[in-house]
Amino acid sequence: MSLSGLVDTSQQWNDSALRSDSVAFPVFPDDARDLQLVMGNRGLLACLAEIRELRRRCGQEDDLTTEPEYFIAANTVENKRCAAVLIRRNRQLEACVLFYEHTRLGVGLGLFRGGDYMGESLVVAPEGLRLHYVHLATQVLLKRWRIHGVSLTVKAPVDSCIQVMGPQTNARRLSTAEIKHTLPLARTYEGLLARLGPRTRRSLAGKRQQLEKSANVQFVPALDPDQALEVMLALEAKSIRQRATKFYHARYRLLRVNSDFFSMGLRMPNGPWLSILTGWRRNGVTYVDLQMNDMNYKRESISAVMRAYMLEHEIARKQEMVNFVSGCSMLLARYCEPVETGTHVFIWKPGLRAKCLEMAATRVRPGTVYERAKTGAEFQVCSDTDA
Repeated sequence: MSLSGLVDTSQQWNDSALRSDSVAFPVFPDDARDLQLVMGNRGLLACLAEIRELRRRCGQEDDLTTEPEYFIAANTVENKRCAAVLIRRNRQLEACVLFYEHTRLGVGLGLFRGGDYMGESLVVAPEGLRLHYVHLATQVLLKRWRIHGVSLTVKAPVDSCIQVMGPQTNARRLSTAEIKHTLPLARTYEGLLARLGPRTRRSLAGKRQQLEKSANVQFVPALDPDQALEVMLALEAKSIRQRATKFYHARYRLLRVNSDFFSMGLRMPNGPWLSILTGWRRNGVTYVDLQMNDMNYKRESISAVMRAYMLEHEIARKQEMVNFVSGCSMLLARYCEPVETGTHVFIWKPGLRAKCLEMAATRVRPGTVYERAKTGAEFQVCSDTDA
């Protein structure tokens, strides 16, 4: 497959060419694999059917975060450009690792991010080999002269990452990630509240009752795609997290073509919208990947109130759990289980260009990947569901 300007097929590597002295053992036999760096939305969509078939073979159909159309829509924001490394053997796709490149004014900075901070949106591959494929894809990127850094979060303990990727150095930084984003539901809403601590119950049930009494708010459990777009655009300027308008239109297109997706909203009676929450449902699991709130109602804990309505509604639908894609707020994170062990990884090629970018980034904006990736540094996740 060759798309001029979209798919990099300028070189073919085999596994032995990608190994470094720091890798503890050979990941794969020495049979040749074709590795392609695909840049941009059009290049990724050109491989759509092939990646979907791989997702089916690997049993990853419920996790829409690795579906190319979803990945593109989720990253339709300023200063990001989607990419993927496709790994084939005997012309058959056996792994796809998803990335986006940080850009400024449309120019790539040579700094790539793999997936999200919960280890999702990252890799389509057989489960037992995902870490190996992620490492292989990272090496493919760093072989490119203009790419000098790759960060990602992988669902594997630090020891496993060191065994595959090599020991920690200044250019290979690893730190433990505690992944908590799956909330088991009870048979009744009251039963769920009984499992929560008093502070959480006050935020969910208490704040909801106060807002119901003071404002007579209305919960709308199902919005059609046109309504959802209207609400998202109405809340665009009021939400704490600012995005480009094209993000909401990309989300609208997802809602129109995928029957598993849902949207629900909270509004004043015959008045303005206060909150919207969207996601999808598959096999008893409700995936929540976006929540927008009117921050003029921050004192009323509008985010928690919306979640209270959502949790009650999903329990009534007999859903078994809620998966907060990309992570959830501290309010509910303590009740999420299982707690998965992951690793935040940052690998870079030291050099003048990389050093200049690090110095500029850390001066202009605190909490950059260079600071977060330092061993022992505290890592805070900003989730779309907290916006």
